[in-house]
Amino acid sequence: MRYNNEVFVKYRIDKDSIVFWASDINENISAAKVLNEFLYDFSKGKKIFFHGYRLPEEHLSQIVDTKVILEKSEIINDPFNIFLRLSDAKININHFDCACESMIYYFDNKVNWTDFLATSIISQPQKYIKEGILIAYFASVDQGADYWFECSKDYKENVLILLRTLTALGCRVKQVSHLSFPYN
Repeated sequence: MRYNNEVFVKYRIDKDSIVFWASDINENISAAKVLNEFLYDFSKGKKIFFHGYRLPEEHLSQIVDTKVILEKSEIINDPFNIFLRLSDAKININHFDCACESMIYYFDNKVNWTDFLATSIISQPQKYIKEGILIAYFASVDQGADYWFECSKDYKENVLILLRTLTALGCRVKQVSHLSFPYN
């Protein structure tokens, strides 16, 4: 049930990371724009890799600015998975409903494209944040109904600024003690 494009955001701060979950943020144009800008700004100076599950090729340009795609890969025996290396996270969450699931991974310069493709990072991102290999990840699950962002605690202030901005836009932001990724 949605009322007045209301967006709910819950966040948790623990010893290694800061995490937030948001519901239907793409229904609120102002909030979606702020989140798009946050993801783009956060991506500056980082290596950005994207994973889309059941993302039809014809919808790719609605989600990702195709000018920022540096490389593309697909799993040979599983064509429903698409992987992109991006120059930045210039994305549009308003169209994340085109894919069953979309993930953006933020790395420092030590991780290469081939390293990313050869690891289990896509199934265990929280583990890699704790190990310091992954800086952050952003997930759109359930065809854009839920959004999840987790990053190293080093970026806590960046996330808190975003949360204050979302609060100012009328989103219901609440700190919680327990919050777990919905599809682990």
